[in-house]
Amino acid sequence: MLKMLGCICILAASSGMAYSCMLGLYHKLHQTELLLDLLTAMEGELTFSRCPLPELLVHLAQHMEEPYDELLLQVSGRMEENQEADIPVLWKEACAQFRGQMSLPAEAYEVLLRMGEVFSYVSLESSLQLLRSARKKLDAAIQSQNEEFAGKRKLYCCLCYTAGLFSMIILL
Repeated sequence: MLKMLGCICILAASSGMAYSCMLGLYHKLHQTELLLDLLTAMEGELTFSRCPLPELLVHLAQHMEEPYDELLLQVSGRMEENQEADIPVLWKEACAQFRGQMSLPAEAYEVLLRMGEVFSYVSLESSLQLLRSARKKLDAAIQSQNEEFAGKRKLYCCLCYTAGLFSMIILL
């Protein structure tokens, strides 16, 4: 009876481990999709809103999820404190500070770092062109992550259940 209970516990643990691994993959994909949403919202705000940059970032932050809302609010606050500062440098510093909270792949993080350059251009068209280019890169990254997600999900399930099965065999 105790061995059966142990086998059930091992099976539950291996299922939990597979689920945990899949959640990590999903979280990474979700963060990249949120970044794409931020780019789209930023493009719309730059096109149709003519408000000052700190106010634009606060407005964007109200519609975003963590950690991007905090990032936008922090950059806005730093801009209001230091009006003479170089905006791309402020953006990169804030992104570096929030790097631990973001589970972005390398190419998506590079896109995030380049978003600060959008605010340094004098021409609206050049800023929008940079955002469009960044959206294309993120679309490609999301497609790549979706393909990897399907393969890794199967791999994680197989590995976790196989490890659980071997553990149950050793227990019996």
